Amino acid sequence: MARMEQVQLAQLSIEQRVIIRIPTMPAQPRTAAPAPPVIQWKEGRGPRCLPLNLIRAAVVTHADGVTMVVSNTERYRAHLGRACRAADFYSGFYISPDKDGVLCAGRDMLHARNGSACEIERFSRLTPQVVHAEPDDEPRRARSDR
Repeated sequence: MARMEQVQLAQLSIEQRVIIRIPTMPAQPRTAAPAPPVIQWKEGRGPRCLPLNLIRAAVVTHADGVTMVVSNTERYRAHLGRACRAADFYSGFYISPDKDGVLCAGRDMLHARNGSACEIERFSRLTPQVVHAEPDDEPRRARSDR
């Protein structure tokens, strides 16, 4: 008599999730050195997507957006929806990257550490412009009328 072995079948599902944490940095460095020149960032038309491997940090200085720091001279503002508060992202945030490795407006979301999530509506390019201080008039001397 042939011996029948029992065959047992099983299914195993493995899911993998990658999350990238983007650290925030202070808007202006706090040092005792002489004040650096004042830089204003002018907004212009930005790209639809940003490569994730270029993002170095983020700065929250605007009410409806988060500024992505790419290099010393390149910054992009991610504008968030009206229901989102940029203040939620002060302690950092996470991005769940897509397979293409880019962060895109209209598709991707920023996930705050407090649990809120906001979709990126659009990006704007920020270009630095040095603001030169107006030269002070010559110091006024007290006049003596005597």
